[in-house]
Amino acid sequence: MDCRKLEITVVSANNLEDVRVFFGKTAVHARVSINGKPETERRTPTDTHGNQNPSWEFTTTYIIMETMLQSCNAMLVVKLYCDRNAGDRYIGEVYISLMELFDCAKYNGDDEKSSNLQVESDSCGRRSAVMTLPVMKGCIQSQGALKISYSFSDK
Repeated sequence: MDCRKLEITVVSANNLEDVRVFFGKTAVHARVSINGKPETERRTPTDTHGNQNPSWEFTTTYIIMETMLQSCNAMLVVKLYCDRNAGDRYIGEVYISLMELFDCAKYNGDDEKSSNLQVESDSCGRRSAVMTLPVMKGCIQSQGALKISYSFSDK
């Protein structure tokens, strides 16, 4: 089977909901996974300084089968949590299909595309992009946005 390497960097988030309204700072970490499966989950370090505007620059890599890039069912999931002594508090999440990520990375910039996307290509033939996505809480848009960068290698 043909595979590609997907390298994802969870860059930062901004304007997140303050889930510690009464006391303490909002210390945020992100959990990145494919389709929400626990065996694929990777966790960023906790940002204890950014409050509602955390920054991580956390990079992780996945091996993606080519068939996953042709199905809108394979999803990249990034869930945001506030660290607390009594257990992490859920802030929100971002879901985006791997097919959409791959298609956006193939986009050549000739015609108009979303303003939340920057696409680049390097000398090794990898396609990369930077996206800013709205944070969701369930099926409604929550507060804030998440910035990621990513690249796909050749087969």
